[in-house]
Amino acid sequence: MSTLIAAHLRIAPLTAAATVDPMALRHLLYAQCGPGNGVEHIRVRAGPHGADIIAFIDGNDPEKANELLRQIVEKAIAATTPLHFWRVV
Repeated sequence: MSTLIAAHLRIAPLTAAATVDPMALRHLLYAQCGPGNGVEHIRVRAGPHGADIIAFIDGNDPEKANELLRQIVEKAIAATTPLHFWRVV
């Protein structure tokens, strides 16, 4: 039996001038999710020093859930020019 696991990470810009729209980032992250990967929900909260991302992932292993979220975020950063100067912190 699987459950929903909350995975969390934070991204931050390498330059102080960079900002991100939380809804736009959420849509970019969903675009990187493949079918059947278990991502149920993604939430983004942006602040002056970065963005917190929480994903609820169907599964049993918190480590795998966190790794899946990291992969999704890193793909979104690589695929989106305005995010090229952002990193997982």
